[in-house]
Amino acid sequence: MERGRAATPARDGPTDRLGPPRPGIAVVFAGLSLVVIALSAWLAVQPRAQAAQTALVQWFNEPPQPVATVFALVNPLLRPAPLLVVALVLMGWVVVTAAQARQRLEVLRAAVLAYVLAELMTQFLKRVADQPRPLAVIPGLDTHGYPTSPRGNAYPSAHTAVAVAVVSALWPWMSWPQRLVGATFAVLIACNRVYIGAHWPVDVLGGAAIGLLSGALAWLVATRWPLHRRPHPSAP
Repeated sequence: MERGRAATPARDGPTDRLGPPRPGIAVVFAGLSLVVIALSAWLAVQPRAQAAQTALVQWFNEPPQPVATVFALVNPLLRPAPLLVVALVLMGWVVVTAAQARQRLEVLRAAVLAYVLAELMTQFLKRVADQPRPLAVIPGLDTHGYPTSPRGNAYPSAHTAVAVAVVSALWPWMSWPQRLVGATFAVLIACNRVYIGAHWPVDVLGGAAIGLLSGALAWLVATRWPLHRRPHPSAP
């Protein structure tokens, strides 16, 4: 009976099971992300890459209904200042709902680490690829009220990379409602960057892969160097 009772605490709190996936899963995601990054970077610098993507950029820039209405409604929320607020609210939601202080620290470390990695990788690749934005190539694109002309090179999309990085890094600690909100948030950011003429589709593809790679690396760090260690089952 004592052995049976000793096993029950592991099942008491479902939030106790929240945490990074096994290293093998993180390595698989990281490997797939690297393949997509390499492929998208190669596509981005091809001589006819811009011409091949022009029609798709124009579709996103002036989409049919009801897509146009959805893009127009979320567009004000995805500008720099509101976007930061939305991101902080999402991260705060995950932190506040974490069951224990150790989980809150894991969540914060994963988010910060993924953010830093995504920024470093995107800024490096922007300088290597050195690709112009659609607004500089396709005449007549509508910025849809974006307050400033996007600066810097196109490939990859830093906004997409950071959004996917933070969402994927927090994913293991998220509830299903939080995952739904986070995934929707990341997809809308990727679409919005093409909608306002700031990026080519291949830019957001590369950015998403960078974000997923950053999240997977954050999982590995959380697994290899956890901020807590569970007591041994035999411990009192």
